Parts: sequence; C-alpha cells; structure tokens
Amino acid sequence: MVLGVAAFASGLTGGHAPRSFGALVASWIFFAGATAGAGAFGALFRIVRARWSDRLVVLGRGTAAFAPAAMAILLVLLAGSAFWAKEHTGWLQPPLLVIREIVLNALLFGVAYLRLRGRGASAAPSVAASIAYCLFFAVALSVWAFDFVLGPAPEWASTLIGVYVFVSAFVAGTGVVTLLGIGRRELADHERRDAAAFVLAITIFWGYLFWSQYLTIWYGNIPDEIGFALRRAVHGWGFIVLAVVGLVFAVPFLALLSGPGRRSLRVVRAVLVLQLLGLWLNCHLLIVPSLSPDDSSPLGLRDIAIALGVLGAFVFSNADAFVGSGAARGVSGSSSDAPLAAERD
Repeated sequence: MVLGVAAFASGLTGGHAPRSFGALVASWIFFAGATAGAGAFGALFRIVRARWSDRLVVLGRGTAAFAPAAMAILLVLLAGSAFWAKEHTGWLQPPLLVIREIVLNALLFGVAYLRLRGRGASAAPSVAASIAYCLFFAVALSVWAFDFVLGPAPEWASTLIGVYVFVSAFVAGTGVVTLLGIGRRELADHERRDAAAFVLAITIFWGYLFWSQYLTIWYGNIPDEIGFALRRAVHGWGFIVLAVVGLVFAVPFLALLSGPGRRSLRVVRAVLVLQLLGLWLNCHLLIVPSLSPDDSSPLGLRDIAIALGVLGAFVFSNADAFVGSGAARGVSGSSSDAPLAAERD
C-alpha cells in the first residue's frame, strides 16, 4: 500500500499525472469490480440455488470488506477528474460526474458491505434483494464504463462497453471467490469441478463480447471507432492485447475444456491466477492508452506499483477471508455441512 501511494504521488508531477490517474482508475475498476462481481456471484447463486456454490456464495459476500477502501480511492479519482476526463461538458461535467459516481457507488458498495458481507444464515439476502442487486450491479458498472472508459476517450462511442465492463467484473469476482475457496480448502472435488465448468462458461461469454466489440469496429471501419482500436495496436500495446486474449480466454478455454483439466487442482488454480492477471491487463488496456503519450511504454514500473498498492488495500481489507478455516475440513467435502444447510433453509 505504501509503495502504491508513493508511486502514485511521484507520478503527479512532470506531466505524468494523466497516466498516473489512468493507472489508478484501471486498478480501481479491476479490484472494485471484482468486489462487486463477487457480490453479484453470490446474489446470482442465491437466485438459482445451485448446491455446489454454497461455500463460494458465503466467501463472495465476505469480499465486500474492500468497499470502504474502494469508496476512498473513488474520491481520489473524482478529485483528479480534470486529469483523466478529457472533456468537461455533457455527461462529464464535474458536478454531474461526482454526484453520479458517489451516489451509485455508495448504493452499490453500501448494500454489498452492510447487507451481503455477513457470513451467517441470518445475513443471507432474499431472492428479491439478490435480483435487485444483480440488476443494479449491471447498471452501476455500465456507468463506470461510460465515465471511466469513454471519459478518457470521448471521441469513441460504444453501446457494448457497459456490458463488457460488468461481465469482465463478474468474471473477476468469480475468479477471486473460487481462488478463495481453493486456498481455504473449502471446496470438495465435485464442487471445484463444477466451479471450473462455470468459469469456462463465463469465459466463453467474455470471449463472445470481446469479439463482438472488435468485429463491429473492424467491419464498420468508422474513423471515430477505428482510432480507439488502432491506438491499442501500436507502440507495444498490441502485445498487451494478445496477452489479454490469451490469459482471459485462450488459456482458460483450452485448460478447462477437458474433464481432467477441470478436475486438476493445480490447473484450476493456475488458470484462475492467470485469468485475473489478464483481466487487470484488460482494464489497463481500456483506459491507460487514452491518457499516455504515443511513445510511452505500455506497462511501466509505476503502473505496476500502483496496481500493487490497490492489491495491498484489497488483501488488507479482506484479511479474514484469506485466513483459511477449511484446512481441518480438507477438500474432500466429507465434513458436516450443517451450517451451509441452515443457510440454504
């Protein structure tokens, strides 16, 4: 956390402020999105009641502990909106931007922190509340996309970017929750296999959205749209694009498509770590090129340090979630599931 603060502060001088704010925006969207996505994962499986997800639903609610830190970082981003919002008219007028983001995120993270964070059966939200949260999650993160992705690139217009951002956040939240379940040894073999199958399914959907966005830009060949894509294909950014596609889609697809891959603890764990790295690079790719000089490095030490700072805040906030209590239970799932059954009831 100290490293991240120092790196961000060092980037506020010498004309590096837009890039530093862009790096902070990208990391905030990833970690805050993963927090909101973990809540959406829990809400979704509160609705569909799949038994294999019981332990993951409880873990997903616990990650909402990052909500206060996410709101604090958001205030920093809004205070520096002059550096990353290239226009200050229309929907990006500072008063409208600040009020919109504070209200939406206070509601989103407030519900997650106050209502979803508990671990007991009494804290389980109702099905109606879960449906409402999933819908509000989609709306709030679509607004993130319009403000934080299109704000630095107001010349680009996309009606798909909102869906792309909240689906990416949902994939990240699913990955974090599943990694927590594996790390705490809270998943039986069949539960881990089902979780891996679900990761494969949403990975394919993410790939569909990525391809849909790329195909419309390539086929339409409209100057306002093609400029956004071309900026991310030159000066080394093309390698980041390939890394995003490979880590988020190709590796999970190839590794989890077969039964042995989904059954392997090491394979699933490695796939999730690589996919989360790819999703962070995806956030970096969406925002930072719009705020960087043409000859700048696509991934600098300051960008990494800022990301590590936000990661530190995320881990520090969720310290309890990272301390496994399932070691005594083991991964075989042979212990009593009475608390989980009580929560289902």
